[in-house]
Amino acid sequence: MELFRHLHCLFLLLLLLSFFKTSSPSHEKPFPDNHDLNTLISFRSSSNLFNPFLQTWEGRNPCSGSWLGLKCKQNTVVSIRLDNASLVGSVTPLLQLKNLKVLSLRRNALSGSLPPMTNLTHPNLKRLFLSHNQLSGTLSINLPSLLSLRVEYNGFSGDLKDFHLPLTMDFNVSANHLTGEISPTLSKFPKSSFGSNLALCGSPLPSCKKAVKMLNREKLADTTVLAVSIGNIILICVTLAFLVLMYLWFRKKKSIFQLQSTVHNFPPDKKDECEIVIFEGGERLSLDCLLKSSAEVLGKGVCGSTYKALLDDGMIVAVKRLSSVRFGAHGKGHFNRKMRRIGSLIHENVVCLRAYYNSDEEKLLVYDYMPNGSLQSLLHGSNERRPLNGVLNWSNTIQILKGAARGIHFLHTYTSRSPLVHGNIKPSNVLIDFDGNGRISEWGLMSLTNTLHQPNSSSSTILYNKADGANSSNWNNYKAPELLTGKAKATQESDVYSFGMVILKVVTCKEIEDGAGEEELMCLIKIGMMCTTESPEERPQMAQVLCLMNEFFRV
Repeated sequence: MELFRHLHCLFLLLLLLSFFKTSSPSHEKPFPDNHDLNTLISFRSSSNLFNPFLQTWEGRNPCSGSWLGLKCKQNTVVSIRLDNASLVGSVTPLLQLKNLKVLSLRRNALSGSLPPMTNLTHPNLKRLFLSHNQLSGTLSINLPSLLSLRVEYNGFSGDLKDFHLPLTMDFNVSANHLTGEISPTLSKFPKSSFGSNLALCGSPLPSCKKAVKMLNREKLADTTVLAVSIGNIILICVTLAFLVLMYLWFRKKKSIFQLQSTVHNFPPDKKDECEIVIFEGGERLSLDCLLKSSAEVLGKGVCGSTYKALLDDGMIVAVKRLSSVRFGAHGKGHFNRKMRRIGSLIHENVVCLRAYYNSDEEKLLVYDYMPNGSLQSLLHGSNERRPLNGVLNWSNTIQILKGAARGIHFLHTYTSRSPLVHGNIKPSNVLIDFDGNGRISEWGLMSLTNTLHQPNSSSSTILYNKADGANSSNWNNYKAPELLTGKAKATQESDVYSFGMVILKVVTCKEIEDGAGEEELMCLIKIGMMCTTESPEERPQMAQVLCLMNEFFRV
């Protein structure tokens, strides 16, 4: 009887072990679309196997969050962004992803040709960025829904007859080998969109008849023309030599940095020129290209002035020129250590620092340029300067707030010796990227100005338009109660309070109220009230705030 009881218990134990083994969940959820999975694996196999970006493409679920550069929606890949990723091979496999909306592979070494692209083969594609690669062949793109096409600085040939892009607003095929006449449907784009294609003609370039005459005229060569040409060459060489000598002499005296309508001079030396520090994503930047850039003022704050700088290669960056009054008191070593910490943190919801320049006369910070302005401009901007093409609705507002929350959560949970704090969260420091996502800007700067900060002064800000004035974005309106005396330092709890005030600011916007349901609006108000509790200990952490927003709002 005793033996039977032992055997019975052993049988039950084996049965339970078998049940747990067969019913235990897989560590990784399967990816439902085998076609997309095989397509991504095919691209990874055809490229550099040791590429650090593609080495993260492991497992059977591209939407697991570990595959760098991929963005998913409803468990399908909708966006691939791998700029400056040293990719090689063909881009064709990625264009086979049927739900792909954004493909950005700029500044790589991709080669081969592009397949014909129509509404049948690529119905969801909205933005295609393939500039600065080694692509070739002809172009045939008939995509009525495409919004952006950038393929400049490649080796494409042929004409532009097979193009139908009625909704495209961002277009550039310059610096290729294209030929023939520009069609009337493409002539709406500026001359810069077609430049450096020597055999291309038609509006907005010179007419084809004029281009043929100019080509024939260039073929005429006689003794007189040759003599004049030689004389001109000699004169040009002498002039260039003189200009080079003058430039070298002048460079020893001063450098010119063009950031405003007037020119600001500061005396450089070779040591200073080497002190521009480049971070990930800023490999194309140099002091020389910043000196030559054209710029317009975006705004001014107590931290300094901010400019939109257009570089020679078409790249746009935001350059912040820090106030010498506020930042001149810091030693160079302390400032460098702080900037290197800021530049080392990369996240899709934080405006990234790509480079900085630090000398006794100038302190310049180079950030990614956010084309859609700020949350402040969305709430108070003029119609022509509002982000997202002037569309203000509940969906994109929640998208912006959730993006900002993810950025703050990233800073608060980043592993470091002491907790990271933003210290200056307000609507004008929530910027909006190309896809309408919110990004936190200017983190870390206020910790450098604390010793000089006056309680009643407005904070520094990247303005992006005139609507982001100090009156509408005064930092005191978003400051936690414990900071109002000016004695306490900013904490993660005070960041949460400021974010709660941003939420409450949003819900007071009439257009947002009109577009939101009563239940959704009340949920957002509750989150804002939780964050703005007077006692810092009773405020939720950003992880909890983000969890609540994800639970209430599925945008």
